[in-house]
Amino acid sequence: MKFYFYILWISLFIIKSEAQTQLKLMSYNLLGYPSATGTDRKDELRYILNSYQPDIFMACEVENATGADEILNYCLGTQDYESSYFTYNHSGSYRLQQMIYYNKHKFELINETYLVTYIRDINHYTLKLRANSSSDALYIDVYVGHLKAGNYNNDPQVREDMVNVLINDLNNIPNGHYVIFAGDFNLYSSNESAYQNLINPNNAVVFNDPVDRSGNWHNNINFKDLVTQSTHAVSENNFVGGGLDDRFDFILLSDNLMNSPALHYVPGSYAAYGNNGTCFNKAINSSYCQGSTYDSTLRQHLYNMSDHLPVVLRLETPLTLDIEDLSSTTEFTLEEGNLIHSELHILSGEKQQLSVMIYNTAGQLMLQQKKYMIGDAVNVSGWASGMYYLYLQTNKTQQIIKFVKTD
Repeated sequence: MKFYFYILWISLFIIKSEAQTQLKLMSYNLLGYPSATGTDRKDELRYILNSYQPDIFMACEVENATGADEILNYCLGTQDYESSYFTYNHSGSYRLQQMIYYNKHKFELINETYLVTYIRDINHYTLKLRANSSSDALYIDVYVGHLKAGNYNNDPQVREDMVNVLINDLNNIPNGHYVIFAGDFNLYSSNESAYQNLINPNNAVVFNDPVDRSGNWHNNINFKDLVTQSTHAVSENNFVGGGLDDRFDFILLSDNLMNSPALHYVPGSYAAYGNNGTCFNKAINSSYCQGSTYDSTLRQHLYNMSDHLPVVLRLETPLTLDIEDLSSTTEFTLEEGNLIHSELHILSGEKQQLSVMIYNTAGQLMLQQKKYMIGDAVNVSGWASGMYYLYLQTNKTQQIIKFVKTD
């Protein structure tokens, strides 16, 4: 009996030591939400957001408070999310605005303000990570911007001028804060002064492009997996046409987000969401855009929603988050009980997605599914008989279930 409890303790220790909290970010130009296309797009956006479930959602081109509230109340849900306040643009005559939405169980919004530029605000939000210990408090300053569009006359110069307003504000960032700059940058090349100024090593905060792939991004097949605009081949109803051939949308990260053990970028997690890398110069819902990562249903929703694709990435921290205010009391069970022959099915009171890991008594990871859906079958038919530990995790709760694999 003592040996059994020793093995159980070792197994749980291994599970805990490998557990990391991942934070998912998404930046998305919503194309004049909600009314620009003349169609009701709230269900499209709800599907897209639910498919990724961002912890920080940074939005461009929100038209008004009605649209901002609809994103929070219908597309995301107030049970898990809160948002910044909507204010009309303070820069020039452009009325569309940026917004931020965040998982309220993981973040607290400490401050929000804006930078005035020649054409559009750059919005500045300070988030605090809800860590269990006050000594572990982490702060993230998030800037969300929509730089000047176009590649004619003084368009690149205006983009540079807007970026320089941001760079000047970086001198006010407290030491130790992490910094993100995201949005629709309308950049055509890494040689543009706006981009080069952002990554200048002499800045108070130096930004990094997580994919670190320089070059001429416009209409260049070498960047087919990074392009985000346009999701439409033909221009109509305010959707810009031309197919996917521009990398306009970005999430840039400060130096410490690239290398800090307390909070850092997950390598390989940056992506143009919905882009399988097979869609260069095509509409996102084209049959040519098929791939193993993003299915046709998601791509159709992206096509209907905006002429941009979202950009996503993940951050990771070893810190334990303060989740005492969470209301979920979900308990998971196995449909088959605790004696499993070939398959197991995880059940709960609601249909949801969770992360699943199974360890044997030696602490070896036997299976990991980061996107398991309640009710799906988990095949263990080829495993040796004996006891296993099923570790389940959502953004709200964790649970361990013991089961015995039988012949």
